[in-house]
Amino acid sequence: MTSPVSGDPATWTRRLQLTRAAQWFAGNHSDPYALILRAVTDDPTPYEQQVVAHGPLFRSDHLDTWVTGDAALARDVLADNRFGWLTRSGHRPAEQILPLAGTALDHGPEARQRFDALTRPGGPVLPADPEGVRSRVEKTTLALLDGCGADVDLATVARRLVASVLADLLGVPSGRQGQFEEALAAAGRTLDSRLCPQTVATALSTLAGTTDLTGLLAEALAPNRGGGSASNPAVELSEAADDLVAAALALAVGTAEPAVTLLCNAIQALLSRPTQWDLLCAEPDLSAAAVEETLRWFPPVRLESRIAQEDVTLAGQLLPADGHVVVLVAAANRGVLAATDPDRDDFDLVRSVDPALGLVGGPYLARTGPLIRLVVTTALRTLAEATPTLRPASTGVRWRRSPVLLGHARLPVTQAGRHAPIR
Repeated sequence: MTSPVSGDPATWTRRLQLTRAAQWFAGNHSDPYALILRAVTDDPTPYEQQVVAHGPLFRSDHLDTWVTGDAALARDVLADNRFGWLTRSGHRPAEQILPLAGTALDHGPEARQRFDALTRPGGPVLPADPEGVRSRVEKTTLALLDGCGADVDLATVARRLVASVLADLLGVPSGRQGQFEEALAAAGRTLDSRLCPQTVATALSTLAGTTDLTGLLAEALAPNRGGGSASNPAVELSEAADDLVAAALALAVGTAEPAVTLLCNAIQALLSRPTQWDLLCAEPDLSAAAVEETLRWFPPVRLESRIAQEDVTLAGQLLPADGHVVVLVAAANRGVLAATDPDRDDFDLVRSVDPALGLVGGPYLARTGPLIRLVVTTALRTLAEATPTLRPASTGVRWRRSPVLLGHARLPVTQAGRHAPIR
């Protein structure tokens, strides 16, 4: 499940460099999708708008990919069973030219169905305890803030918070939680690496982090492994154990960085609009609305990748089986808003009503969306109650080569005047 791809490091390096060069070349020829994948800007919105301007379906000939930011077409693709996440032969798109991309999320539909059952609340992987999760998020958030002083890197706080909550839910022993946190952070570029070539150091770190997580989760879940049958107990026990670990790994990797990104995006959006932050502090119950608004305007997963499992006609274009389609989630969300609330052109807690498109796609978010919402909503509420004077300390820093997450490397804020929330 987490074995390195065949070949030597020099081969991996050449493949990653050539893929990066191909994306750069396409961008130089005004391919807006390639410019998105370059990921050298904090705001890819202008490139997304260029894709939309080409019509409902844009063809990136250089990168052999169809791209849509059209709201209706995006919904159709994400809901259509004729599109999957792997090729018909069971491979990740561009697997040969994007080696070391991390395998935690490389599973077909049958495996995902099994994982859905295993990771549902109350199943063998996750306890059914939303109130316990809320309490853990509140206590951990406050404890992390206490250890920071006035100046805080919210990206670091968010990663430690999410890792702590996941370790607790997955039963990682307290003595191994530091290792779990480090491994989870190392695997944090998994989603980006599936579309954008990472540096070799980052790619190897992702693979090592995934391998470490697998070992930790295998230890943590050992008491929950079911026994085999009389017909073939050893084989069935092994398959059950592998499924538990693979499901937990996909849950952890699929939850961690999207949750961190969503929380940081929400805080950044609110603090850059002080009246909105003040409104949340005055009415903490608006934390759920803040999450939905962030999903709409600044989704934590901006690109959804799909593979046609058969010949499909989209917007009058024939996509052959194994054709690659990418959905621009933020652009599609803007299209939904333009159709339903055309007078609104900015983040607004009061007018946030309908759930955004941001968490309906993706196998990992389909499972982890409720958990991500619960963690981020609770953390936002806790921050609003405990740090109403929270303000930006300096300009944040986004990861480069992060077109999917647009993840946060640092998000400096100041919490001068923090007080304990009233319960």
